[in-house]
Amino acid sequence: MTGLRLIGFSLFLFAELICFHGTILFPGLLGASQEIAVAVMTTSLLSKGFGYFGCFFFSLVSASKQRQFGRVGAVLFIAGILAMPGLGTATTFSELSFASLIELVFAGTMLGVGDALISVSWGRLCAALPLRKAYLFVLGSQTAALVVYAATFFVPDVAIVASAIVAILIVAAILIKLPDQSSVAFDSPRLRAVFGELWRPIFGTSVFAFLTGLMPWISGQYDGSVETMRLLSLASSAAVLLLLAAPVAMLKQNMRIENIYKLILPIVATGFLLLPIIWNGFGGVVNAFVGAGSYAAGIVLWCLAADSSRRHDLSATTSFGLALGTTSLAGALGKAFGYFGGRTLTEGDLSITAISLVSLYLLSMLALFLFRKKAEPAPKATRAQAEYPKPENDAAAGFRQNDEPTASRTTADIAPAARSDNAAPLEDAAAHAPATAPNRSATCKALAAKHDLTEREFDVLVKLSRGQSVADISSELGVSENTAKTHIKNVYRKLGVHSKQDIIEMCREMEARKS
Repeated sequence: MTGLRLIGFSLFLFAELICFHGTILFPGLLGASQEIAVAVMTTSLLSKGFGYFGCFFFSLVSASKQRQFGRVGAVLFIAGILAMPGLGTATTFSELSFASLIELVFAGTMLGVGDALISVSWGRLCAALPLRKAYLFVLGSQTAALVVYAATFFVPDVAIVASAIVAILIVAAILIKLPDQSSVAFDSPRLRAVFGELWRPIFGTSVFAFLTGLMPWISGQYDGSVETMRLLSLASSAAVLLLLAAPVAMLKQNMRIENIYKLILPIVATGFLLLPIIWNGFGGVVNAFVGAGSYAAGIVLWCLAADSSRRHDLSATTSFGLALGTTSLAGALGKAFGYFGGRTLTEGDLSITAISLVSLYLLSMLALFLFRKKAEPAPKATRAQAEYPKPENDAAAGFRQNDEPTASRTTADIAPAARSDNAAPLEDAAAHAPATAPNRSATCKALAAKHDLTEREFDVLVKLSRGQSVADISSELGVSENTAKTHIKNVYRKLGVHSKQDIIEMCREMEARKS
């Protein structure tokens, strides 16, 4: 099943690379002029942003039909592709007939909304994975998509268009086949908790997306050839993936991917430092620096949104709709600003230097804003903590990074003192175990550490070891019974058991060996 997910997500990212990564590549392949192609892409970005926000608001009012987003999105995506060929007859807006203008808006809207719906569907699947696995999954899929995208340099234009359509059809078929294990529930406290974690990454990524939309206009990049843009975007994306793989190779534990923003800021700043010096020289390399930063920030935000949804048991449709909708609209806004204010700039223009200096100043302010640390008061000890102090050697302290208690947890499940860095170790739940099983929670901790259970799965394991039913687990965790069943299945799978009784027997055997 993991292999099928990897193939499906890679093909979707490949189709995105064709349609969006080269900025004006796809409409250009279909015969559209530069001005018309940029208009289509800007319309797509706007539509994508509104599509994400549509998913966000839909998840607030309905928990049904979210699993249908993928197949609906595939239909819209293909409709947008098929609507583009008629745009090649005009070279400027003044030459567009009313019917062609409608066709342009339709093509961009279908492509953008379709992409948003499919993205949310894959976000829901990623939200079922722990952070480290989700990060590796996304990097692997991005790498595979980039390799396939590189192969399009050696095929005719019509084959590139056809490959995008075929890829989306396969993606739709895989989405239908894959089980959706993410939560569809909405809860206001959970949304506030997720927003509290994501608003800084969302803001930072939105700034990068805005600058990415703006830079091609002020650097004169649209005056270059499409082939040069393709080669440069391919090279910069490959470099970004290598950069993002470095933390995984160097940090086997305690990986905090939000720290990657510290690497992204210098990359974007380098582009603006070079802007007054070389403008669009060397094939538009200054644009590549900014685009690479935005590409990396988007990958990081994707993983953070998936992880936050999973830990707080919030619908991934809600978190992805909010996060990706904001960044997409920021990118479209950057293109609009560039079109109206930057397309007349030429090499040596003093305005370029001014824009560069202002952008560098804003990036420095952004760095201070994103990485500012707040001093938080030490939490007061609760009665449970006073009576049952945490043992010095917590067997489960390292089995799950970047987790914190969710808003739906009660003090009976987990101690409320959580650090703001999302890396607080699991508190000692043994203090709340029944008297009939004094070592049961400690046993479950050992099992959780051995089998790499998440914090939520540990909660479920403790309750299963006490013989609690699905209804009891659902009620105590504040989730639906379907979500509780999903967590139970994950626990069974990781422990290699088939029933609640198997877990109870496993715990008894471990406790007997210790005694």
